[in-house]
Amino acid sequence: MKKLLLFIPCLIIALISCDDTTDTLGSSLTDVNDTMHIETAEYAVTSQSVRATNLVSRATTGYLGKIKDPETGLYIAGNYMTQFRPLMDNQFDPLEDVYVEDYDPSQPKWSQVECDSCAIMLYLPKWYGDSLTQMKVTLHEMSETYEEGVSYPSDFDPLEEGYVRTDPGSVHQQLSYTLANLAYSLSDRLGDDYANNVIITMNDPYTDRDGVTYNNYGTYIMRKYYNPATSKNFDQQYLFNHNICPGFYFQTSGGLGNMATVDGAGLMVFYSTLEDDTLYHTVSIFGATEEVLQKTNISLESDKMDELVSDNSCTYLKTPAGIFTELTLPVDEVITKQHENDTLSTARLFLQRINNTYQSEYSLPIPKTLLLVEKDSVESFFNKQKLADYRSSYLSTYSSTYNGYSFGNISYLVSSMYRKRNASGLSNEEYAKLHPNWNKVMLIPVETTYTTLSSSSELTKVTYDMSLTSTKLARGTEDNGKITLKVIYSKFSE
Repeated sequence: MKKLLLFIPCLIIALISCDDTTDTLGSSLTDVNDTMHIETAEYAVTSQSVRATNLVSRATTGYLGKIKDPETGLYIAGNYMTQFRPLMDNQFDPLEDVYVEDYDPSQPKWSQVECDSCAIMLYLPKWYGDSLTQMKVTLHEMSETYEEGVSYPSDFDPLEEGYVRTDPGSVHQQLSYTLANLAYSLSDRLGDDYANNVIITMNDPYTDRDGVTYNNYGTYIMRKYYNPATSKNFDQQYLFNHNICPGFYFQTSGGLGNMATVDGAGLMVFYSTLEDDTLYHTVSIFGATEEVLQKTNISLESDKMDELVSDNSCTYLKTPAGIFTELTLPVDEVITKQHENDTLSTARLFLQRINNTYQSEYSLPIPKTLLLVEKDSVESFFNKQKLADYRSSYLSTYSSTYNGYSFGNISYLVSSMYRKRNASGLSNEEYAKLHPNWNKVMLIPVETTYTTLSSSSELTKVTYDMSLTSTKLARGTEDNGKITLKVIYSKFSE
């Protein structure tokens, strides 16, 4: 008998996995030695759009620019913040080799070094939109650094929050640019070694937070490096960010038509050295890499967002910061007294995508991967960097064949919601009042990272999708049947 009990569930699983339709599954299994009773059912799932707030992105890619979604008319602007990393002991050449014009031996040499030129280069390898559109970026010097371990949401605006210096002499530089960087020839831009970029110079007089003025920002950096009293700040990332360079904020301040991916940045300090009576021009570069914080701030039109959220014809999925879809699962309908003692073998969910009504070469891409997670667990899932476990959280990849997203079996989550409420000792009404989201889940576009271990691919990271994506989903109500939860019950016949 034990062998038979083991065999029957395996047979059910095999049959379920081999056929995407469940219409005839119950009748096909009821004759298995007349010991198993199978029943199928469908229940309506309701959905609505929800404004995404307090998104904490751990993606290392930034975005810069402003675009208009051709489908919805929503304006989206991306702004970028980055810190820089010192190279510790060998950031600059030895002080004795640095060339100083009109050197005065009666004064410390470190106090006389000067930077020839200073600039920040942003690497912009990919973009959405028209590369010839004229854009404008404003570079701001940070007054406070973003702290490690602190969660900064994607709508955190350092200008509004007082993280940007506003006193005279601080860095505020504007640059007009096109992503097709016409400062380089076409042959250079097509070369294998070319990395698409924009360069913002910082050669105006600069006044530090102590009121000391330098001929430019690069000279400030060099003198802090060579000064014995402050050089130790270049030995640690924390000291460098807190005492020397908190970082820079790149604000999209003009133009409309493209959004670029920021794949890195470099703070470049150009200076001269003198060796054997020969003058050399060199550069020291402070990199913005994964070892330092890089954040994207997304700004959107609040009124237009509210209009999209209240659209009853569909629900939306929009990133980098925008709209998610909330589902209310019919837990009570699925697990009634009639089925309380049955095994909920399968609960299958499909979300139908609605094709764009406006066709454009600049239509936003469809979200590739969705995370389904309990609504009250969204914040902890991302803050604690959890992975989808297919018990309380699930992943689904967009299917172009069926034009939608399928979640093969969320039965454990449905059963868990029911058990959690029953174990509370409260009435259903009391529990729902204390936990209004008890049967709600969120659909969130995410980026996933997989690592190959022993020839198998393992999921190692799930983060908010901060790229430009947008799509509409069929909206489910109790009556229209556009979203249904298809379930299979099983139990041994008495």
